[in-house]
Amino acid sequence: MSFIAFPLRFQNAFLQRTGEVESVVALIRLMAATPSGSWAGCPDFGVRDVFESARMQPDAPRIAAERMNRALEDLEIRSFRIAGIVKEPATERDVDSYTVMMVSTVDESKSYSIALNP
Repeated sequence: MSFIAFPLRFQNAFLQRTGEVESVVALIRLMAATPSGSWAGCPDFGVRDVFESARMQPDAPRIAAERMNRALEDLEIRSFRIAGIVKEPATERDVDSYTVMMVSTVDESKSYSIALNP
């Protein structure tokens, strides 16, 4: 089964396709860059504001993971879940980096790490 690639692009008059993992990873990156409430069809989709408030809210990675999981569920993407988000040590004073751990719900031995700089 093929999946729609993000960002949406046409290839020979059809939407470009990609694999499931690549598509979900791109969707996770979109979630991290989108503010809360931006998409009425899925209220939990955006988590940018959660990451932006992380310095004042120590449980922000947990909150972001919970919201990402609810968004995946709302979008009926049940083959993956966010196992956790870890804030990486800062290399620059003004930039926070995170690693999102995503696991397959079909085969939990398959896990993926996604680096984010929201």
